[in-house]
Amino acid sequence: MGGMWQTAADVVSRLGHVDPRLAIAALVLHVANHLLRSVAWRNVLAAAYPNERVPLLSVATAYAVGVALNAVLPARGGDAAKVALVRTRVGGSSVPTIASTMSVVVLFDLVAATLLVLAVCLTGALPFTPQLPGPGALLPVAVIAVAVAACVLFGRRLRDPLRRLRAKVAQGGAILRTPGRYARGVALVQAGAWACRIGVVFCLLAAFGLHATVPRAALVMVLCGASTLVPLTPGGAGTQQVMLTYALSQVATAAAILSFSVGMQAGITAVNALLGLAAGMIAFRTVRPLRAMRSGLRLARAGAPAG
Repeated sequence: MGGMWQTAADVVSRLGHVDPRLAIAALVLHVANHLLRSVAWRNVLAAAYPNERVPLLSVATAYAVGVALNAVLPARGGDAAKVALVRTRVGGSSVPTIASTMSVVVLFDLVAATLLVLAVCLTGALPFTPQLPGPGALLPVAVIAVAVAACVLFGRRLRDPLRRLRAKVAQGGAILRTPGRYARGVALVQAGAWACRIGVVFCLLAAFGLHATVPRAALVMVLCGASTLVPLTPGGAGTQQVMLTYALSQVATAAAILSFSVGMQAGITAVNALLGLAAGMIAFRTVRPLRAMRSGLRLARAGAPAG
């Protein structure tokens, strides 16, 4: 018991010795990441709705509100708020198309994350031992097979609704049909956002007195992302601390890793909350923070309207 209290005391003590200059640099990079991701999403939306005006401010506020809600709601409840807010700002838009544009943005993230994970594993920073799938891995295949069979059986009845849905989903991916535009307006912008995210972790590692390198910052970012894959807790709280303590145990003490992990997660969550609150006040046209917060929560819980 005494060792646990001593570790907790060390964690609190280290939080008070953070380099403020590096913390401010991390803050600037984090806000830049928000802005760049909003620009990328806005460009995808503009390609999906070429005849409609897609204001960057509206997209940026929707993104910030959604990110803030995702930090406090499990199962990424803030994504519904993103879709609903954008739908109110873009004339003639629909939920399937907007959701599809979000998938286009996530597509780059999946590729970048996969390459980053492979790079981290190949450097030996994470154990990576490929294994053949066991019998349990056949269950998802069976589920997919049943779903395909059901679609074939009931396809005629659902043909028209499915055709309309497919058209709306395809509309969201319109920018993918112009590779040059996608490369300039989405891939390049998102690459800058990823560089900012790695920069945030790099600055915070250094701010907490840990040896900061780009590969180590990438490793931490991979683990933080992995901790939210199964949204058992908002923001992967708890899971993130366990994973980082295990992965960085050879380069720092448990107290140093915990102080860094807790401080990083709390700091990023606080910044996201403030950005989301300010964005909510703009999106819902109110100067009352509590009203903006309640409106955002109602939007997330209700889900995006059908259409």
